Amino acid sequence: MMTCHGANLIPEGLEFGEVTINNQLSVSNLDMLPVIAFSGDKIVQGDLPNNDGTTSQMSIDINQSAFVVNGIPSTVAFLICESGLNGLGQLLSWLNLENNSEYIVACFSVPRVAVSSFLTDDNLLTGSFGGIPLANIWVLQGNNALKEFMQSAVSYSLPSRPSSLNGYTPRNKKLLTYPYIYIGFKPQNGSQKIYRYENFNGTPNFKIYSELNPSPTVYFIPQNYKNNSGDTLEDVGTLSGYPTISSKTDVYNSWLAQNQGIIDLNMQQAKYDYMLSNVSNVGNLLGSAATGNVGGAVSSLINVAGNQVNYDFAVKQQMAQIEKQSMLPDNITMSSSNATLLGYDLQKNDIFTIYTIKSQFAERIDKYFDMYGYLTNTVKVPNINNRPNWNYVKTIGAIITGDIPQMDLQQIKNMFNNGITLWHNTSTFLDYSKNNR
Repeated sequence: MMTCHGANLIPEGLEFGEVTINNQLSVSNLDMLPVIAFSGDKIVQGDLPNNDGTTSQMSIDINQSAFVVNGIPSTVAFLICESGLNGLGQLLSWLNLENNSEYIVACFSVPRVAVSSFLTDDNLLTGSFGGIPLANIWVLQGNNALKEFMQSAVSYSLPSRPSSLNGYTPRNKKLLTYPYIYIGFKPQNGSQKIYRYENFNGTPNFKIYSELNPSPTVYFIPQNYKNNSGDTLEDVGTLSGYPTISSKTDVYNSWLAQNQGIIDLNMQQAKYDYMLSNVSNVGNLLGSAATGNVGGAVSSLINVAGNQVNYDFAVKQQMAQIEKQSMLPDNITMSSSNATLLGYDLQKNDIFTIYTIKSQFAERIDKYFDMYGYLTNTVKVPNINNRPNWNYVKTIGAIITGDIPQMDLQQIKNMFNNGITLWHNTSTFLDYSKNNR
């Protein structure tokens, strides 16, 4: 028997039944934050109507210079809605109202752990929409120099190893190692991992990372695990399922904003041609009337009427083009993810679960270890007197030498190979209830 945790980890092959939950541990900073990826090197601004009939101006000075977010280069700005759907609704309504929706590259969500270091006053967007102050919206973008945003790793520590199994406190410390007790990593959307207490150098600790991109993955990296110093990347646990978000691009207003100047020029050109042609035809009409040229006068009148028809047609053509665009549906980008549980509010932050065997099995195995000790499966000189009351020794192919008859020597070997209990005190002989630590 051993007194330290993890000193003897040879599997015993004993029946230990089903495991039960000892504790479930919640991880914070995994809540979903909506994000808009916005393109365009411009000042986005507009007068927004308030409920009392006044207007409020809001503007964003977007700089499309390259910058770095969590080590990944980017040339689009990120608008982060820390207050959730309220801020997202305000922002999308404003962008559509001011004909800027065509600059939306993507609309998605990320865990707070991916951006919490960026939610500072330096990046906060100010203004109001409909008389209501904007709800905590932050802007990440470049500037003339290469700017870098780096999210600090979030550290997460688990409680120390429990000293009991389903309410039972074992005498033999091997019962406080795997498979009798362990840490389960089991998010609803993500990888399934088992972490053993005895493989951590101290209290179990993880670093948590994620990225600012559509469909992000959250990484849980164990620290000082399996004799590694720091990050143990080969045993990373992952969590995913953050959805992209449906968004709307106002096709008509975007088209009108892009083509309004061309439409105005076409209307002015049609009007100019109409007026210039009419001046010429009126001059011909007067000349023909003065000379008595009836045919020439009639031709001039017909040309004037034709010019009116052509002008009306040009105007109607422009109006028909505008009407056609106004009838087109908005472009919709639908959400996509595997976040069904998240959508039904069934996604839990109880990422880590401490499992133990049930107390009935723990007590049974504890008694077994009291009587027989642990498997070692190694070539060594067995311990026969390191316990206060008895030692149980079972060998395979015991090698014993001595100046005694060979038949007696073989019998001693058989006793050790079959398993033998060596009692140290006659007063406690065959009394397994005594303390043998």
